Amino acid sequence: MRFINKLMAAGFVLCLGSSLFAQEDFRKNPPAAGPAPSIEIGDAEQFTLKNGLKVILVENDKLPRVTFQLSVDVPDFSEGEKAGYVSMTGDLLSRGTTSRTKAEIDEAIDFIGASMSSYGSGIFGSSLSKNTDALLEVMSDVLLNPVFPEEEFEKIKKSVLSNIAQTPSSPDAIMSNVRRTVLYGASHPFGSVETEETINNISVADCKDYYNTYFKPNISYLVIVGDMNKKEAMTVAEKYFGSWKAADVPQTRIAAVKRPKGVNVVFVDKPGAVQSTIAVSYPVDFSLKSDDYIAGSLMSTVLGGYFGSRLNQNLREDKAYTYGARGGLRANKLIGNFSASASVRNEVTDSSITEMIYEMDQILNTPLTEEELSMVKNFRTGNFAIGLERPRTVADFALNTIIYDLEDDFYANYLKTMNALSVEDMNKVAKSYFDMSNAYIIVVGNKGEVAEKLLQFDTDGEIDYYDAFGNEIEKIEMNESVTAEMVVNKYIDAIGGREALNEVNVISSSYAASTAFGEIKRNVAVSKDGNLAEEVSMGGMTMSETKINGDNGYIVAQGNKVIMTSDEVAAKKKESVPFPELNYFKENAFQSIELSGVEEVEGEKAYRVDFKMENGMSMAEYYSLDSALKIRMILTTGEGPTITFDFTDFKEYEGLLLPSVNKISGMAPVPLEMKIQKVEINPEYSEMLFKLID
Repeated sequence: MRFINKLMAAGFVLCLGSSLFAQEDFRKNPPAAGPAPSIEIGDAEQFTLKNGLKVILVENDKLPRVTFQLSVDVPDFSEGEKAGYVSMTGDLLSRGTTSRTKAEIDEAIDFIGASMSSYGSGIFGSSLSKNTDALLEVMSDVLLNPVFPEEEFEKIKKSVLSNIAQTPSSPDAIMSNVRRTVLYGASHPFGSVETEETINNISVADCKDYYNTYFKPNISYLVIVGDMNKKEAMTVAEKYFGSWKAADVPQTRIAAVKRPKGVNVVFVDKPGAVQSTIAVSYPVDFSLKSDDYIAGSLMSTVLGGYFGSRLNQNLREDKAYTYGARGGLRANKLIGNFSASASVRNEVTDSSITEMIYEMDQILNTPLTEEELSMVKNFRTGNFAIGLERPRTVADFALNTIIYDLEDDFYANYLKTMNALSVEDMNKVAKSYFDMSNAYIIVVGNKGEVAEKLLQFDTDGEIDYYDAFGNEIEKIEMNESVTAEMVVNKYIDAIGGREALNEVNVISSSYAASTAFGEIKRNVAVSKDGNLAEEVSMGGMTMSETKINGDNGYIVAQGNKVIMTSDEVAAKKKESVPFPELNYFKENAFQSIELSGVEEVEGEKAYRVDFKMENGMSMAEYYSLDSALKIRMILTTGEGPTITFDFTDFKEYEGLLLPSVNKISGMAPVPLEMKIQKVEINPEYSEMLFKLID
């Protein structure tokens, strides 16, 4: 612990929080970096089993614990149309063996107070030294005898699909998808994106095939860290992994990744978003094996790697554009990348990008000061120390040394090497990695409010549009003579015509959706004059009830009745009509209505109509070019989540064409697929539907 304390003392100032950074004297006079402490990671001993499994032992008897990390060095390849099956295989690996069910595996690990996890390229386990055999018995069983149960596969698949369904409502998830495909290309190993389609393409057989092809000892490493000597390590490695059979593993040729020519602006529209998620990014040849890896990593910290970084001080502290800005180099054996990112308000999106570009330019052209360099070295020293407290970090160091063919003392001398770097060294490395003259500017945000302002940054003056899963959207030209009112009127004609719709005084509908918590039912009736009767139930129990009749209304939730105000009643009545489209173009219906273009919705070309309301809410509706039907609506409140309604499977109900399926995303953790059970138009008992109960 003395060593850890020494490192922490050198970097303690950065752990005291942002209040200390606010003191100008401290900014001007940071503590000088002390001499770099020697790192006592421990000598890694190595040996290889007959089957080719390479074993790395880092002995540490300070605590009676030992960790085992078995890593398969799977060659890089693209998952293509089955993106996601590698991670699903990793999850499935520990869900059952020839002798144990998932429950029995979990029970065996819990019984000895150990931990174990499996993933797409290996297994990790940790336990007290006395329980080594019990842990390794389960780990080796999982590694060598998986059965990939179909029922567990379906559980994993359902969970993955649930997460994917949330992607369109998550700017960070969208950014991750688009950045991968833009930087590397969809056919590159790093460019694969999981979608509902790719997950549905995966079968248990695919998982088995991946395991049988790549899980081989001759491309694997077993890293042991903790209270174990070499003799003991050799014994347990042979006992539990010696029977693992070696085999040749296929290699895939990977095409080289190139940087873009000039600056390319890439935009993903998130209708109604009140802020933009922005990133400046490009691929770069940067790995642990790079001669200037430590210098590049340190310069990354200067630019965007900690609270006092230049990006954060500019965009957060000085301009107040964001809660936090970050950026830097990411190393990888195949190909690395640079990325700087932040989430900012719509109105300062272009200004934020301007400041990012400015800071990139400053890194290139304005030398660091000795004080700035000293500050960052202190921070990195402290972080390095904290990392050494985790056995898995030490295991990673040992594994990296082998895989990247690093010098044996690379990590032992890491801090010495870092602290020896001069201002001149840092300025030199900046010119190698931080030139953004050929880069992508990626933005996830509100197209109507932001996109036009970004044209100034694009070299060819044309923005490229992508969807939430990294697919480029084809630019579709729109007939300039078409108006928003024409589009809505065609929809009215398509579902029955204005005359027929005007004859509907009341429409009563029943919907149902299956969920993991039981069946959700929604019964709703609306009248031409804005009366409303709505009941939502789950598992037969009423969850909420809303009623409006004339100028009065109430909401009942969990037994509590709340009387609606006159303003709330008036606002609700405007939307509680059978066909609100009939009123879209009446005076004061909306603050503005605009036909903003033609876009693709699930592969179907559609007109997009944008609506702004007086209360700050906004709405985007999509009408199919082929059928004229409304196929999607996106509602944004400005405060709560963005909610997407997808309308499909249109059917005729008493002469009117209505969507029988309404999928709602963003309102719940998983999308709700509400299906019509019953529709009644102008029922005889209409008056009873809206009767208020005292």
